[in-house]
Amino acid sequence: MAEFIEDDSLAWQPVRPEIADGVSGKVLLAGPTRAVLTRVAPGGRFAPHCDPYAHLFYILAGKGEVLAGEERHTMGPGSVVRIAAGELHGYENNGESDLLLISLNLPQERD
Repeated sequence: MAEFIEDDSLAWQPVRPEIADGVSGKVLLAGPTRAVLTRVAPGGRFAPHCDPYAHLFYILAGKGEVLAGEERHTMGPGSVVRIAAGELHGYENNGESDLLLISLNLPQERD
């Protein structure tokens, strides 16, 4: 059954405050596959960490830097970042405005 949601009806909630600072999200889809509209304030960051699931980040607005494994890359609107399950990753907003992205958590077996 279809469900229609206006994003302004969802409250911003802190995202993993034990390892993130200045990061909030609106859960768009809960479950094994999770979709979160994520906002990172200027200077905000998600500390480097590993998760047992894969990620896909799609950048909507702002700019920042992402760590994936040993590599660092600049990201901006239209950037897509794919992170394998168990891979070290993190990101930060090094811009002057909010970094806005869709974050997907994707269940995946590690190789």
